Amino acid sequence: MTTSSSATAIQFEGVNKFFGRFQAVKDLNLEIREGEFFSLLGPSGCGKTTSLRMLAGFEEADSGCILLRGSDVTSAPPNKRPVNMVFQHYELFPHMTVFGNVAYGLRLKKVRDPELSRRVQEMLRVVRVDGLEGRGARQLSGGQQQRVALARALVNRPAVLLLDEPLSALDVKLRKQMQIELKSIQHQLGTTFVYVTHDQEEALLMSDRIGIMNQGRLLQVGTPREIYGRPADAFVADFVGSLNAFDLRVDEVSGGRAVMRLADGEHVAVALEGAVAAPASTIRVAIRPERIRVTEAQAAGADTGAPGASRVGGVVTAVDYVGSLTTYRIETALGLIAAQEANDTLAPDLVVGDRVVLSWAPDAAFVLPPSIVEG
Repeated sequence: MTTSSSATAIQFEGVNKFFGRFQAVKDLNLEIREGEFFSLLGPSGCGKTTSLRMLAGFEEADSGCILLRGSDVTSAPPNKRPVNMVFQHYELFPHMTVFGNVAYGLRLKKVRDPELSRRVQEMLRVVRVDGLEGRGARQLSGGQQQRVALARALVNRPAVLLLDEPLSALDVKLRKQMQIELKSIQHQLGTTFVYVTHDQEEALLMSDRIGIMNQGRLLQVGTPREIYGRPADAFVADFVGSLNAFDLRVDEVSGGRAVMRLADGEHVAVALEGAVAAPASTIRVAIRPERIRVTEAQAAGADTGAPGASRVGGVVTAVDYVGSLTTYRIETALGLIAAQEANDTLAPDLVVGDRVVLSWAPDAAFVLPPSIVEG
């Protein structure tokens, strides 16, 4: 990942945006660091694209202010902001060559040869389309068009590059390839990238930090590991990655852990980590499928893997094979639980109807805070 400096590139301070009576962005406070790959992630209509468009100057905030490198640009027109934007549709000029498309912004700024040619060629090398300078925009593949659009946006050396779901039109294989290349380009140039997506895997793969939005509000900002491992509320936990959630009736609180005892010596333990629980209370608990260990019941014995680990019996009801991973769906006293394991030819394959034991360490599960936003 890029190591961002402590300098702040972008600040949203109490920003609100209305479209008629509908409030699209609600009291947005956010700092994005210089040289950071920052993603805004959330479902359609959550306010992420509106926030990006306000940063670009295509929409004006109704209240609050937006600062770029310390300068207030809240009411500045787009051409007075040191930003460029790459859209979902690349909007290349079909009558121009690759060279002409990339050089367009430099010509508007009256940059002349040989500086213009040097900068265009340098950027074409960075995005790996050098050699295609004379090709027309309509002769390019989707991936090549995406690279040319990036080159055109970056050749002007913006302080910030804004990207509004630029990979959404690509097929799955090319999209995954371009995710890696895009992060590599950002790392090489050190430009601050602000990336909008609804694709959680894309955000987790590419970002230094992620901001999760829902219903116009920013719910959590953190590294991919922080967002995935310790979500701020139930919406974030459910939106980012797969999740098992269940109610835990607290029978005992000991050593910072809440414990629920089940029949046949089974129990569930969760580290509270600041959450409040008392005997006879009920808390909402979650665990990621990949943190669960699945063992055939006849082979499980008393071993649960770690001291204080949870242990729950169940029956396999479905097996989903997805290449490198297999997801088992298991009916338990807690309800239906999904467990995910890497495929290993040495491990026996489980089938529907097998009796199994699920186990996980107490710190693998976490208490779900209430939702910050209703719905």
